[in-house]
Amino acid sequence: MADKLGILAGGGGLPARLVEACRASGRPVFVLAFEGQTDPAAVRGVDHAWARLGAAGNSLEVLRAAGVRELVMAGAITRPSLSELRPDLRGVRFFAKVGASGLGDDGLLRAIVDTLETEEGFRVIGIDDVMDGLLAPIGCIGALSPDEEAARDIARGVAVARALGAVDVGQAVVVQQGIVLGLEAAEGTDRLLARCKDCAGRDPVPSSSS
Repeated sequence: MADKLGILAGGGGLPARLVEACRASGRPVFVLAFEGQTDPAAVRGVDHAWARLGAAGNSLEVLRAAGVRELVMAGAITRPSLSELRPDLRGVRFFAKVGASGLGDDGLLRAIVDTLETEEGFRVIGIDDVMDGLLAPIGCIGALSPDEEAARDIARGVAVARALGAVDVGQAVVVQQGIVLGLEAAEGTDRLLARCKDCAGRDPVPSSSS
């Protein structure tokens, strides 16, 4: 039998889907739910515990007591302020160690995974190791495909997104006719799209009159 899987559950429906996938495969599972983040429906009928996001030491003890060996992170986490986080001693040590490298989402996630694996003895796996069909295939999906102009916008968007990723700023960019309409920052992808929707379908290139 596979090792018990620990799900570090954020918001949204993905944690519950992971629980169902484990049940279908017969894999034992334990959910660590975070106060103010996890949907209570995700832990209904499954072995779980609730923890405060900043209570790192207690969370690690709970996972070990549950017999968890492998961990997977699933669901969105709304980043709290430091005063809301109120890290315990283990959390303070973690933030002191990562320093400025933990300010961005990517840097923070990498630091968490490294700490869980090298210092705490867990193995962190990807969601796609537990569930099939989560990753989109390479290429076009459906009957539509980009024309030449859209393909140029996609290429420009990929280049800009890679530049954003290099400095750990955001993960998304909106491009129209070669013009960058918006970059994702701390507000997240959904708000980026909402911010750019007023430009959708318009010509972003300023016109001049004679």
